[in-house]
Amino acid sequence: MKRSAYLAKVSNVFAQNGLLKFAMLTIGIASVLTTCGSLKALNSQKIVLVPPQINKQMWISGNKASDEYIKEFARYISGLAFSYHPGTVRKQFSELLNMYTPGEFENAQRVFYALANKIEEARVASTFYVNEISNWENRTIEVKGYKTTSFPDKTSEEVQTSYYIEYVIVDGKFQIVTIMDKDAQMKKEALNAKK
Repeated sequence: MKRSAYLAKVSNVFAQNGLLKFAMLTIGIASVLTTCGSLKALNSQKIVLVPPQINKQMWISGNKASDEYIKEFARYISGLAFSYHPGTVRKQFSELLNMYTPGEFENAQRVFYALANKIEEARVASTFYVNEISNWENRTIEVKGYKTTSFPDKTSEEVQTSYYIEYVIVDGKFQIVTIMDKDAQMKKEALNAKK
């Protein structure tokens, strides 16, 4: 074999090797870009929910949701937390506790189960009718309505009341941070302001 032919073949092998390295590098970069694009698309996708009783379109995407979605959760939470009967209160509160954030679950469980014990012992029933739901920017919902409380040996009493529901949305899941009575919260803030 002549030296020039050998050098030409070696040169061709080096050229092919360089071309293969370039192709592998291009495929690697394309894979990384495709993966990044897929993750971005996955986090920005919207899921459209239209249950039978809803005639408005709702969406949830990452850590954001439409106002309609948040208002429906406020109605659902209000029904579980504020409308109860001694025979159903424990089951309702258990369902409500499943919606709490992991950090607040134990405290809420203690509060709601203590309340369930009192409701069962006193045989108190309550009905809450939602009148207005206001969604605030700091992830707090104000639910206004009329609450009727029925006692076994007394006539029922109806009061207009408001509750705050503080929430977060984590990876498309609505979670409750806390539920507060507005009047109790205002009294607490007034006491803290005096100190």
